[in-house]
Amino acid sequence: MENVNEKIDDGFSMESIANNALDALQPNKLMQGEVVTIDSEFVYVNVGTKSDGRVRIQEFAAPPAVGDTIDIVLAERRMVDGMYMFSNTAAVREKGWRKLMDLRTSGQEYLTGAVAAVGEKGLTIDCDGINAFLPFSQAADLRSKKTAAPGELYTFKVKSVDPKKRSVLVSRREYLDETREKFWADIVENHKVGDRIKGRVTRFVEFGAFVDIGGVEGLLHKNDISWKRVYKKKNILHVGEEREFVILDIKKDEGRISLGLRQLMDDPWLSIGDKYKTGDTVEGRVVTLTGQGVFVEIEDGVEGFLSAAEVSWTRKTVLIKDTFKKGQALTVRILGIDSEERRLVLGMKQLAENPWDAIDERFPVGTVLKAPVRKVVSFGIFVEIEDGIDGLVHLSDMSWEDNVKDPAQLFKTGDEVEVKILDIKKKEMRISCGIKQLTRSPWQAVKEKFPPRSKVSGVVSGIVPFGLFVRLSDDVEGLVHISEVSRRKIENLEEKFKVGDQVSAVVLGVDVDKKRLSLSMKHFEVMSEKEELSKILNNNGPARVTIGDMIRMKQG
Repeated sequence: MENVNEKIDDGFSMESIANNALDALQPNKLMQGEVVTIDSEFVYVNVGTKSDGRVRIQEFAAPPAVGDTIDIVLAERRMVDGMYMFSNTAAVREKGWRKLMDLRTSGQEYLTGAVAAVGEKGLTIDCDGINAFLPFSQAADLRSKKTAAPGELYTFKVKSVDPKKRSVLVSRREYLDETREKFWADIVENHKVGDRIKGRVTRFVEFGAFVDIGGVEGLLHKNDISWKRVYKKKNILHVGEEREFVILDIKKDEGRISLGLRQLMDDPWLSIGDKYKTGDTVEGRVVTLTGQGVFVEIEDGVEGFLSAAEVSWTRKTVLIKDTFKKGQALTVRILGIDSEERRLVLGMKQLAENPWDAIDERFPVGTVLKAPVRKVVSFGIFVEIEDGIDGLVHLSDMSWEDNVKDPAQLFKTGDEVEVKILDIKKKEMRISCGIKQLTRSPWQAVKEKFPPRSKVSGVVSGIVPFGLFVRLSDDVEGLVHISEVSRRKIENLEEKFKVGDQVSAVVLGVDVDKKRLSLSMKHFEVMSEKEELSKILNNNGPARVTIGDMIRMKQG
C-alpha cells in the first residue's frame, strides 16, 4: 500500500500540476483573464489555472477594475512567487498583429494610427498596438510634425510587412497621392466650375485660406471671401468650420482647385447704381476704424469710406478712435459712387450747413470783437470767433513795435482779448485777426508829418553797403538808398560820410505797412538848384541871367 500511495503522490505533485498548466499556457497564445484584485504593483488575474497570474500595473494607461476581463499572454514560463507573469501590452500587440495579417489577407492596403515617436530617420506610428515605421521620405504632411495631438489619427498605406521580424513599413505620401487621384477622378467626373461643394477650413494664410474638400486642399483667395473691400478673415471664417463653397476653377494638371465664398450670393455692387445716388442720405454701421477715417457698411457687402476730413466743417483734426467706435450707427451722405472700382465716398459734415459759407456776413472784415484765446503757439495765438471757428493773430499783428517774440509771455489759454478781423479766406477756412490794428499805427503819423517831396534834415546814424540811415526828429529813421545819395557815382559811402554827419534830403515816401521812410539826397540837390534858379529869375528877370550866373549857381 505504501508503494501505491507513493505512486499516487508522485503523479499529483505540485511540479506535475504546474507542468500540466504550463502546457495550456504557451507564449504568444492570446488568453483572457478576469481581474480578481489589484495592488500598487500588480493586477492579479484568474486564467482558469490552479494559481492566479499577475500583470505589472505599469502596462495600463488606466488600471482596470476588479471583475474586468482583459487580454493577456504568458510573459515568463517560470513561476514567480507561485504565480505566472502575464503581459497585457504583448497581448494588445499580438491581437493587433493578427488583425493586421487578417487585413492583409483580405487585400486591405491601409492602416490608421497615431504618431507615437519621432526618431532620426522617421516616425513611429502606433496602429492598434503595432509599431509601424514611417520614413521621413514617405511622411509627406507629417514630416515636420515633432509632436502630434493625443489621439489624432492618420491613414497610411502599408508598403511591406515582415512576419518573422514583425516589422511594418508604411507611407503617408503614397496614401495621399492615391487619395488625390481618386479625388480628381471624382471631381472631373462629377463636378464642374460653378458647382457647390462642401469643405472644411484647415488654415489661414496671408492671401486667403485653405479648405479640405475630401482629402485635397482647395484655395479660397482673400478676394473671394467677401464682397466687402475691407474685412478680417477670422470674422467670417473659422478653422475647422464646415460650410459650402463654389468651385471657381479646376486645374487637374497643376493639382489646383479654386473656391469662392462670396459667389454664393449676388454681387451687391452690380445694382448699386439702382439703389443709391450721389447726394442720398443713408444709415450705416461702423465696421472698421483706420487712421484716416472709418469704413461704414450701408448694406451687407457694401461699405463706404468716411474720411476724417469729411466729418466736421470746423474741426480740422478729427481723432478717429476718440470719435467713433466699431458697431456705431451713423447717418451719412453719399458723396461719390464708383461701381467699377467698388468705392463709395461718404460724408457727415454735409448733413449740416457749412458755417464758413456766411462767415463774412456774420463777421465782415473790420469787425472788432472780444474772443477767448484757445491756443498759444510760437507764431501767434488762436482765438475763438464762434463755436468751432478760430482766427489767428500772428506775431506781426500783435504790436506796432515788433517787440513780441514769445506770445506765451503775454497770453495764456482762456484769456479774453479784443481783436479785429483783417482777412477771411472761406475756401481755406482761415481768418486773420489783429490786435495792433485796434490802434493807429505810429507810422501813419510819420506819413502825415513827412509828406512826399518835403525837405528834412538829420544825422547819419548808420552806413551800410546799400545806403545811409538818417535819423530825423522824433527818433524817426529813414533810408537813403545808395542810388539816391548823389548824382555822382559813389563806390564807397564810408569814404564820403561818417556817422554823425549832418545831411539834408527829400522825402520820397512812407510805407506804413513796411514801416519804411525813403529819403533822397540826390533829389534834395536837384530841388535846391531849381529853387535857387527860380529866385534868380524872379529877382533879375530872364533877360539878365548870364551863363556865368548859372555856372556859379551850379558850383554853389
